[in-house]
Amino acid sequence: MILVAAAGGLLSLAFFVYSLYGRKPLTELTRPEVGKGDYAEELEVEIADSTYTLEVTLKELPYTEEEAEELLSEAAAGLEEIFLNGNADLAHLTADVAMPSTYPGTEIAIQWYLSSWEYILPDGTVKNEGLEKTEVLQLRAELSLADYELDWAREIGVCPPSEPDEEEKLEMLTWQIESAQEDSGAETILLPDRLLGEPVTWYPAKDDRWLMIALLTVGALCAMVFGRRQEEEKALEKRERALQLAYPDIVSRLGLYMGAGISMRNAWERIVESYEADGVQNDAYEEMRITLREMRSGVAESAAYERFGTRCRLPSYLKLGTLLSQNLRKGTRNLSGLLQEESREAFENRKAYAKKLGEECESKLLLPMLLMLLTVLIMVMYPAIVSFQA
Repeated sequence: MILVAAAGGLLSLAFFVYSLYGRKPLTELTRPEVGKGDYAEELEVEIADSTYTLEVTLKELPYTEEEAEELLSEAAAGLEEIFLNGNADLAHLTADVAMPSTYPGTEIAIQWYLSSWEYILPDGTVKNEGLEKTEVLQLRAELSLADYELDWAREIGVCPPSEPDEEEKLEMLTWQIESAQEDSGAETILLPDRLLGEPVTWYPAKDDRWLMIALLTVGALCAMVFGRRQEEEKALEKRERALQLAYPDIVSRLGLYMGAGISMRNAWERIVESYEADGVQNDAYEEMRITLREMRSGVAESAAYERFGTRCRLPSYLKLGTLLSQNLRKGTRNLSGLLQEESREAFENRKAYAKKLGEECESKLLLPMLLMLLTVLIMVMYPAIVSFQA
């Protein structure tokens, strides 16, 4: 570390002394060679007893006449290959050509001239879609380097596509129609009847409205099926709600009648007769009426009760039908007490169900309440905003 520090310090001191006393006055500067570009040189100049720093720009040496002519000649020799850009030759141009503004890798500027820009665009795009024969054009390029210029001229031929694909054929037809409109001011134009020697037949576009009608029909049918399912689900939900609300009353009345010594079938008949006299439609009592008709038509009483629970589909009715059926088959003791206990439990469930329905109603009323609140806010704030603007 000591040796490195010593060596570095000595070298720094030596160069510092050289920078003070080893410099020699300059009398001339060497300009950069041709093609090297300009560069800046920072110098110190002493005037009287004062020293100033000055940055001097050294411009590169100009081209001599021989050098310029040689560079222009080399560029002219390679210009044809650059212009062809992959085409076979100048007489058979079918693909896009290249027309750069400067010769690649040099400072030579190129200015392009064509006898007609109809078939070749300034960016080199060849517009030969509507051609059926070769179009001969005169091409000239002016190459310039510093104050020296060189002209390059050729005759070129723009040919129609040799084997156009479908996209190119459609572009050719489009070009022909556009040309016909530009050349004529008539209200109607004649559509081309031939393309590259092949006949062309035109038709109006296919009417796809049938597809839209078919899709709308399918959509309508799907909506109808969905709507019917929704209606069925709502009807089933409504029926189950009516059954659930009527269950405590049915069990309670059965328990009361049987507790008074009335048989099960007679209690069932009295409940149905009371329902028929009332005249109010209820799904639960309708199922009881169907069960009574089955028993009168010869269906076993126990089987009728089980079928009653199955049709109602709710667990509570299944339990009731099973309980009544088992009582007939095996003889259940204290059936009246069991029905009273079931009635108390059913009323408790009915209270909970009613509370649930109330909560659902509150949630459904939330959106209308918000809309009403928004309406009131608008009615209150609008006059204040109008008065501020006035």
